[in-house]
This record gives sequence, structure tokens and C-alpha cells, in this order.
Amino acid sequence: MLGKQTVDTLKRLASEGPQAVSALSWNDDGAKVIAVPSAAADARIDLTDLDRFSATIRELAVTCHTEPVMHDVRAWLSHHAAATIRAMSFLEEPLAVWELEDSEGIAQLRSSPPHREDSDITYWEVVLSCTGRPSATIARYRWAPGMIERERIEYPATFALIGRMIAALESALTCEA
Repeated sequence: MLGKQTVDTLKRLASEGPQAVSALSWNDDGAKVIAVPSAAADARIDLTDLDRFSATIRELAVTCHTEPVMHDVRAWLSHHAAATIRAMSFLEEPLAVWELEDSEGIAQLRSSPPHREDSDITYWEVVLSCTGRPSATIARYRWAPGMIERERIEYPATFALIGRMIAALESALTCEA
């Protein structure tokens, strides 16, 4: 449901302008931030550009409204990481667990293998967090030899793909995948 609401919000923004979307703001680096609420979770989209059918995204995030009853953080992270990998199987590269840190309550998933073009490497990264309300973020990164640190890159996506990614993150967090 959150995926469809996200697509509807993006369509309204594209056709009616910023005044049509009440949950639109700008962050410090000029990116637009759209919040999409639903009954079970909220979505956040950081985007830099938008046209009639697509947007250039920097990051997508989903945060659940309720905190889970959790007896074993590692088991929760493992279970939801596996659900995320299944739910996000439509991405260019498959995801795999990169790091699982139960003491911090996070699981980091990355493209495995990443996309390689000459010496440049680009990959998806999903971070699941179970501290407080469960959340998941996804962003695309680039790294090349000589770079001190990786950089987050913008990713052009259709509204349908953005909605599908949000829906997949929501279902993985709630284990409906």
C-alpha cells in the first residue's frame, strides 16, 4: 500500500507542483524530501529532479510505526535481511549481507557482485535498523581506485520502480515478503 501511495504522491507532485504535496521540504544540499505516511509505515524520498514519469533519487527510506518485541536482535536482523534480499530481487544486482552488527542493531546489505565498469564500482546499499522503530534505507554508491571514500550517487528511476522499492522495503520490514 505504501508503494502505491508513494507513486500517487510523486504523480501529484509532477502534475500539480510542490503546493499539491504537503509533506515536501528541502534539505541543506538542495534535494527535495518527500514524506509519504501510511497506517503501518512512512516513506521518505530524497530526490534531486522530477519529470512526468520519473525522478532522480538520492535515497529512499521506510520507517515502521511500531517497535517490535524482540528477544534476539541477531535473529531479527538475519530474518529481515533475508526478507529484504528476496523482496528486492528485481534490482540490477542481487543483494547479500555485507555486515550484520547485532550490538548496533543494524544489517548492511550490498549488491553482490557490484556493477563494474572499467575500474569504477557501483552498488546498492540497504541498511536495516531495529533500534527503536524498524527502518530501512536504500541508496546507490560509487567507488573507484584513488577515491578516499565512496560517494552516494543519484539514480534515475520511474515512479513505478520507486513505488516498487518502497513496497519491497515495507514488506521486508514487516516480513510480508
